[in-house]
Amino acid sequence: MTMMAVDFLRSHPLFRGVPVPELEGAARSMHEESFHDGDSLIVEGSYGNSCYFIMGGQVQVVSRNLVGQSVTLDVLGEGELIGEVALFLEEKRTSGVQAIGEVKALRLEQNAFSRLAAASPMFHESLSFSARIRTMHAMLSKATIWAAIPNAELRGLAEVTVRRKVYKGDAIVAEGVMADKFYMIAEGRFEVRSGRRKKAVYEAGDYFGEMDLLTGEAHTGTVTALENGELMVMGRDEFHFVLQQYEPVRRQFHEVLRIRRPDLLTETVKAKLHFTEDAGEHEAVSQERPAASIPAPSTVKKERWMDILLILGGIFIVFTILAAWLKQPVWIYAALLSGGFVGPVSFVAYMRGSQLLGFRLWRLAAVFAASAVVALPIAWLLEHEWLDITGMQANPSGHVQAAMWIAVIEEIAKLLVCLFFLRSRKQRFLMDAIVFGAAAGMGFAAIESIMYGLTYLQNHATSGMLAVLWVRALISPFGHGTWTAIASAGIWYGLGRSGYAGSARGTQAKRMLSMITLLAASILLHALWDYQYTSGTVKLIGMLVVAVAGIALLFMLIRRGSRDEQYMLHAVNPEQQLEERLIAAVGKEQDKAGAQALICDACKTVAPAGSRYCARCGQALKL
Repeated sequence: MTMMAVDFLRSHPLFRGVPVPELEGAARSMHEESFHDGDSLIVEGSYGNSCYFIMGGQVQVVSRNLVGQSVTLDVLGEGELIGEVALFLEEKRTSGVQAIGEVKALRLEQNAFSRLAAASPMFHESLSFSARIRTMHAMLSKATIWAAIPNAELRGLAEVTVRRKVYKGDAIVAEGVMADKFYMIAEGRFEVRSGRRKKAVYEAGDYFGEMDLLTGEAHTGTVTALENGELMVMGRDEFHFVLQQYEPVRRQFHEVLRIRRPDLLTETVKAKLHFTEDAGEHEAVSQERPAASIPAPSTVKKERWMDILLILGGIFIVFTILAAWLKQPVWIYAALLSGGFVGPVSFVAYMRGSQLLGFRLWRLAAVFAASAVVALPIAWLLEHEWLDITGMQANPSGHVQAAMWIAVIEEIAKLLVCLFFLRSRKQRFLMDAIVFGAAAGMGFAAIESIMYGLTYLQNHATSGMLAVLWVRALISPFGHGTWTAIASAGIWYGLGRSGYAGSARGTQAKRMLSMITLLAASILLHALWDYQYTSGTVKLIGMLVVAVAGIALLFMLIRRGSRDEQYMLHAVNPEQQLEERLIAAVGKEQDKAGAQALICDACKTVAPAGSRYCARCGQALKL
């Protein structure tokens, strides 16, 4: 074993010039070890007392990136030295190493490693340079903003990036002073303040300074370390070189700048990023399906709405049977409440399942409840106190007028609720308006159904109440939720919000035309639904036409809104080309089926599992 180890060491490029007696001494402390597929050679975070030379097989270097997600950093084969960085720098292991298949390795103890480093200046110098580059390469690999850069070129980037230790209270960038470097946070928390106002808190995985380098404008806030930490710092020239070379990185910075400071996105800045509106729209159209590295959770969430429908529907069926059989008030009112909510709640759950970048459920519940307790009373008062809707409906000539007034009043009342929740620029996606509109419409519909049921109960007609509730539960997807979702999308266009580069194209006149068209469509569909037709057959045909037209228009808007979200998700999360290449080399597919959605600490957006950066505010996501 000793002669084989000596021969191996003598032939290794790192040990050229090392005296043979030193190699023999090192070889006597070395042991050949075998590992099976999946075995750990090195455990991340541990203190090591040995390193390994790979004699046969392959290993994968694994770690967690700066936002806490598991990644494969590299795949190494025969002749590679692993684990020496922690020995040389006397630090904890910054990554783990696992066997791919059967692996044979020589284990070199720390004492022998130290003697070799002392005996050979060349060995020591090589290790010193290698340790610094490897450490920086591993840190850059974990900084997911560079995930689209090939591994070999990332090593070159490691040579021009430096580590900087910072301490609590250190001011990294001062307000009004233009930053001349790009900063990536490897560890610690940093606060951004403008005057006395706190603008943001950045953590591991976040970055700053890019706006100054792109726009030439002085920094608009002071960045201060809230605790001891570490930064990776890149110079101005190196930063612009990376932008020139890698289109996914340029696109990410373009969209983050659009999120944080859209006023600075001038034609000059776009030229630096080689970006045009046509290119942005083309990219959005070509990416209607999420990449494998950023799995969309829509399938899982759509299964959840089905679960909700089955649960609420089952409860309603049980209460219906008990109410019809026992005719006791407790079961009658239980059927009334469950019947009023089963359709609306299921529809809102379905709409939320169609959204990639939504908010926490309590926001939808707030919209739902606000419409029920605010919009419905306002509409009722206007219809029955201010306007004589009942009198209009009694006169055949007033049916059209009554239907139009009802539609206008009710849609405006619900849109007031939507406007309240959409007023913040955080609600920047078309799907935000659609989902909030659906919630507002269905909150209105739920209480309206309960009120219709109560009207029948006043006449002691339990069977009539149950029939009305069942009919309204079945047709609820075609009514208020659809109409208000369409109208809310119109308001979104009128506000001039944009989800991705191509979604805000066109003049203000075109956006206003879109708003007017969608509002008019919503009111017209509502009016045609409420119109007093001359016969039951004609009414059925009219309702079918309205239902098909409304759902078709809504799904067209959902498709457009989903494309916006997918584009932004890709734009701020460059495709994980390096990670996918390494996974392919390992020959194992990562199982993300059970991965949980991530919640952004800054804006509370619920992002799909696998995302690295929030597509709504641009900050790093944490597990």
